[in-house]
Amino acid sequence: MRIVTWNCCRGPVSRKLPLLASLRPSISIIQECPRVRRDDGSLLWFGTNPRQGIAVTASGEWRVVAGEQRDVPPFTFAVQIKGPIDFLLLAVWSQRNDDFRYVRAVIRAVECYRDLIVSQPTVIVGDFNSNTIWDYKRPETQNHSGLVRLLASLDLVSAYHQFFGEMQGKESRPTLFLQRNPAKPYHIDYCFIPKAWASQLRHVEIGADTVWAKESDHRPLLIDIGLPDQTGRAETSCSSRGARQIRAQGKREVACSSNEIETLSDRRSHLMKRIRSSG
Repeated sequence: MRIVTWNCCRGPVSRKLPLLASLRPSISIIQECPRVRRDDGSLLWFGTNPRQGIAVTASGEWRVVAGEQRDVPPFTFAVQIKGPIDFLLLAVWSQRNDDFRYVRAVIRAVECYRDLIVSQPTVIVGDFNSNTIWDYKRPETQNHSGLVRLLASLDLVSAYHQFFGEMQGKESRPTLFLQRNPAKPYHIDYCFIPKAWASQLRHVEIGADTVWAKESDHRPLLIDIGLPDQTGRAETSCSSRGARQIRAQGKREVACSSNEIETLSDRRSHLMKRIRSSG
């Protein structure tokens, strides 16, 4: 399963969606996306401004269904993902708000959706507009580190930090270049996944500047996860190389068994000849 989140910085969907589709996501979350309508279960759009909202798309055997929308600060929307595994996805694009500014809006949304989060596998993903480097601006329960602790208490971890082994606030790969300025790199886009899935992370990547810089100030965050089963436990799988090794081992075992049978047959034949000659 491949999840991709990208703030596309507005612009025509006729150009932005095909570009994102080139990454072949199973599920994509697109912030600042103009309104798109599709009735085949492959796309949902949320927002109050038709020129920029959040789109959630699905491809292949995956489908998206609008979940229970609760009264939370802008913007976090609930989506039920249907496919080889069903799970809850909270699509995030946090914004400036008089009462819940940026990260505080995400914390509030997590609190409001807590009962749904604990009842099923959940992915919380998108443009959080937050990072530990700005913790000093807010109380410890209302800053980015507070959010990370809250999510950890719900058994959710950041896919990027798990994969690269980096600390919050020490990211070496930015997801935003503020005002498209290479001198202002920040990491503010995240994908939090169930801790039980962390061992099945296959790949995490942030889009290259050469491809994405002209399209947005953000870079897409791509996460590959070994497909979990319906229990929410990540399934174990063999790589192609591993499968080839298993097949080769099986052939060797069959060959060994055949050789053993041939040897026993030769011994039996020799023994029968000795018996006949002695009689």
